[in-house]
Amino acid sequence: MLTLLKASIQLSNFFAIVFFILAISTYYFSFKKTKWGWYLLTILFLVVSTKAFPAKLVRDYEAKTPICNPNKLEKKETYYLHVLGSGYSLDPKLPPTSQLSKNTLARLIEAMRLSKTLQNYKIVSSGYSRLGLESQAAVVKRAAIALGVPTENCEILPTPTNTSEEVTAFVTKFGTTKNVIVVSDAMHLPRALMLYKKAGVIAIGAPTNFQVKQGANDANNVSFPSMSSVNLMNSYLIERLKYWKDELFTTDLK
Repeated sequence: MLTLLKASIQLSNFFAIVFFILAISTYYFSFKKTKWGWYLLTILFLVVSTKAFPAKLVRDYEAKTPICNPNKLEKKETYYLHVLGSGYSLDPKLPPTSQLSKNTLARLIEAMRLSKTLQNYKIVSSGYSRLGLESQAAVVKRAAIALGVPTENCEILPTPTNTSEEVTAFVTKFGTTKNVIVVSDAMHLPRALMLYKKAGVIAIGAPTNFQVKQGANDANNVSFPSMSSVNLMNSYLIERLKYWKDELFTTDLK
């Protein structure tokens, strides 16, 4: 039920509900009495569906965490690269790299990119299985080994169900004195790093899976209305709400 409720929190659902309310109101009253509602709904829809505004918000938010430059890391230190979970499958026909969602796989690849420059490192994967089967953390470990990471350089945290639990599990197992690099989506990292700070660890962020890229061939200006722009805005709003919730109410991470 909770999963269904979370899935229903979408801007598209908001627009549909407001449209339905305005349509019923217009039918029973008149357009003259509801016209300002229609005007506001139209303006709001155009703002969030024509890319420029949501792209700017997401671009600025993703830029909060700089790209991790391996040349600035202390080569002789031991770093723990914490790959946060973001979905997987247990389809037995697939190799472990294909069992990972595209977001989780990109996070693992970023961790491996950084590990290539380090003498001493651990890749720590986290994430549970809601069905009590092989955990996401274990599948990420199998994928890392398949891609050439030595088994002894892999650690797993198989019980966390969300970001705050991933941080708690890491601190419980490894303490607060390790050099931690948190690998996650650029949109997600401000919250993850904030939670690590709450737990007493000043971690380094390694962002990946950028939703807005700024290359010469990337179009981020005003576009025709599209659901992809609405979904981009929706992702931004949900992540900000999660940040505020964790900042205000999440405690006991140590």
